[in-house]
Amino acid sequence: MKKSFRYLLSLLLLLVVTACSGDGKQYDAATSDMPAAGSAVESRVAAESPDAPSPEVATEDVSAGSTQPTAIPQVTQQIIREGQASFETTDLKKTKTWIESLVRRHKAYTSNDQQYKGSDRIEQRMTMRIPADRFDAFLGDLEKGVVRFDSKSITATDVTEEFIDISQRLKVKKATEERYIALLAKAASVRDVLETEKYISEVRSEIESLEGRLKYLRNRIGLSTLTVTFYQLKPEMQGFASRFGVAFSEGWNNFLSFLLGLISLWPFLLAVAAIAAGIRFLWGMRN
Repeated sequence: MKKSFRYLLSLLLLLVVTACSGDGKQYDAATSDMPAAGSAVESRVAAESPDAPSPEVATEDVSAGSTQPTAIPQVTQQIIREGQASFETTDLKKTKTWIESLVRRHKAYTSNDQQYKGSDRIEQRMTMRIPADRFDAFLGDLEKGVVRFDSKSITATDVTEEFIDISQRLKVKKATEERYIALLAKAASVRDVLETEKYISEVRSEIESLEGRLKYLRNRIGLSTLTVTFYQLKPEMQGFASRFGVAFSEGWNNFLSFLLGLISLWPFLLAVAAIAAGIRFLWGMRN
């Protein structure tokens, strides 16, 4: 009788424990189906924010353990070339006409054209934008027509890394914008619509900034810049004696400027003299 009672009591306890366990599972299931704090669209927008990893990054993380090498896109080297040249001419107008003919021949254009009149010369400065594939030919024709350059320099800046970086960032931002637009179509409330539109506006601003920079680089890469300065001495300055007088006058003026500069440093010179006198006095006392 006691064994039967114990058996029934054990069976009853087992049923109670099983029932409690089932209720806990149902509660967990019901709790997991409840929405998280905030709206569903808000959570998705946060997940799609610009700070979230991009699909490209996620793909790289998944395939990090793969033994297959990652394909590296081949990009042509992007070079910005700029130059300047300066020379003297005996006929300013004729030289300007000749350079304009070079501009037309090489399908370039003049972006800036200025003339200056000094005490001893008339100077013309022309800035030209030349197609990159014709830049060397333009320089060659210019060198053929100039007897002697006062100065000439050409610089080449490699912007390939920056060009690739901006292109990739622009691609990611455009993909992010498309995801936001898709979320906007599924927005269920006015709050979700406004919040999603806010993110779209921010990403669009970043896209426009990147596009502007990329457009600037393409313009500088496709069209090289050359600034040519040529000048004609005034008739009264072309003789040796006159030019010697001008050079002597300029040298004297430079010497006076040097003296004025030294005079302006008198407090420092006085301090140095005082320190030197003090050191000499202490050295004499010591001896």
